[in-house]
Amino acid sequence: MKRIFLSLLFISWAAWAGAQVSVTASVDKTALTLDDELTLSVEVNGASGNMIMPQLPSLPAFNVYSREVQRSSINGKTTTVFRYVMLPRFVGNATIGSVQFTYNGKTYKTDPISVSIYRNAQAVQQARPASSSAKAVSTGNYDSAAAKRPRETADPNLPPLERDLANQAYARGNENYFLIAAVSDKTPYVNQAVALAVRFYYNRPFYDAPYKKPSASNIFMEDIGSSQGTQSIGGVLYRYEEQRYQLTGPTPGKATIGPASVQYVTGSSPLSVLDRLFVAASSSKEQTAQSEPISLTVRPVPAAGKPSTFYGAVGTGFTVSAQTDRTQAEAGEAITLTLTVKGPGNLKSTADLQFPSLDGFKMYAAQPTSQTTAVGGKITSTKVFKTVLVPSASGVYTIPAVKWSYFNPVSHTYKTLQTEPITLQISPASKTNSGFDFGAAAAAAAGIQTLGQDIAYLKTAPAPAATPLSRLSVWQTLNWVMLALLAASVLFASVGRKSLANKKAYSTAKNRLKKAFTSEAVAEAVADYLQQKLRINTGSLPLKAIVHALTKRGITPATAEAFALLWQRLDAARFAPGAPDTQSAQDLAQQALDILKLLEEEAK
Repeated sequence: MKRIFLSLLFISWAAWAGAQVSVTASVDKTALTLDDELTLSVEVNGASGNMIMPQLPSLPAFNVYSREVQRSSINGKTTTVFRYVMLPRFVGNATIGSVQFTYNGKTYKTDPISVSIYRNAQAVQQARPASSSAKAVSTGNYDSAAAKRPRETADPNLPPLERDLANQAYARGNENYFLIAAVSDKTPYVNQAVALAVRFYYNRPFYDAPYKKPSASNIFMEDIGSSQGTQSIGGVLYRYEEQRYQLTGPTPGKATIGPASVQYVTGSSPLSVLDRLFVAASSSKEQTAQSEPISLTVRPVPAAGKPSTFYGAVGTGFTVSAQTDRTQAEAGEAITLTLTVKGPGNLKSTADLQFPSLDGFKMYAAQPTSQTTAVGGKITSTKVFKTVLVPSASGVYTIPAVKWSYFNPVSHTYKTLQTEPITLQISPASKTNSGFDFGAAAAAAAGIQTLGQDIAYLKTAPAPAATPLSRLSVWQTLNWVMLALLAASVLFASVGRKSLANKKAYSTAKNRLKKAFTSEAVAEAVADYLQQKLRINTGSLPLKAIVHALTKRGITPATAEAFALLWQRLDAARFAPGAPDTQSAQDLAQQALDILKLLEEEAK
């Protein structure tokens, strides 16, 4: 019996472990030339112990020449990555079919991947052919054989980003080491995702090469990932290391991407003791490769044809879906409605979706959440909106389709998506002690329906005999005087506490802002001041509602507008990538202090 129990336990555990296994496949690039290489990564999560290698599909368009396996375990979860480096064989569109992986008797399949293969560079002028065995001069970064090379251009069918990178590389083929950068679009729309690629090319050994990422001005920058590749320039094969970023401009205007840099030391390895004794110290020296800065112009989306359901998303391939945590409930019970938007770019900076009001329901919207994931060199953004619905009465209700619009930068038109309607079955409330039972009432004459009663009738039992305490009621005048004095004392104490709290709110916020070194600290100090001083809860109100609440409390329109600009800067700082900027936080703190001083003077 014990053996049977252990066997069943092992089978159950194996089935549970198998259910946790997932397999995904991705490539480091979806556009490449014949002299480039492609890395296919197959990631297996949840499988442990000895396992069979994944089964690759037929790959007529590629030759696989390198394989690598990497395994890691974090908090008991094992991840194994199989990498295959492949060389393209011919020009055209190619599909990498499903990769199969078998574990514990179950077979998993990945989704197919499409890639585009383009021609190599073309010579556009006659010149003596370059020698593939040309040697660079021993000093400097100039290849003397470059004078013999023809000028090359990339395949015009390449995507703009890859074409720009390839042409920059061809123009600098006389150097052994160089760094270039390019963007996929220099005139994007607000919130449109733009790719930035930085490539370090080399055809000689190097080591100890720290990389410094470019700075970004008036644009958000998120790391997508890195990759490697090759490119033939004038008959000489170069390798490159590439780092990619995604850019999104939050507001119209000029934006700048600063130069990236790599400091490298030429040579194959650091000098040994014998090398330092017998080889000149100048044989290896530190050098710097730097890319050129890039200027962008962020355009506003067109005003013509903009629907009311447009919240700022720009791109293609968006999806929207809605679901409830249940479709059957009782009157008075909460139902959570979740709407999920997925697509490219940065959905964090888009405005919050406004749920339409629903008859028969009370609605309580929650703060939306956003996240981004980088897969296959592209970022996918997800934004989730939740609202709690509380039905007032029983019946059958339909949550209508919710519309959500985006701007397509390719067709220059607005597109509207909508969710599927959701039907809810609401039954009468079964809890009689929780208030009105809105669903259990019966119909009366003339169509009148009694929903409930809120009158508690007094008992009609005889009054008890008089006690000594009850006889004190003869002092009614004195009792009322004492009660009035007590109420006045409570009132004055309450007013005093409120006045003290109001005065303390400004001094507390002032001290916190002087010590704020992050934008989050500035935002918390301002939010707490509004809560304590003006009873405005910024966590549950959109910016328009906060500004409206300020004007109702006597704040002038100019001061309210200044606060709105500050709040928008604080929101933008929360989404800015990279390390916290202390100087920017201090500037925000000083601006917040000036605005709080105005609020303190104008607030009623």
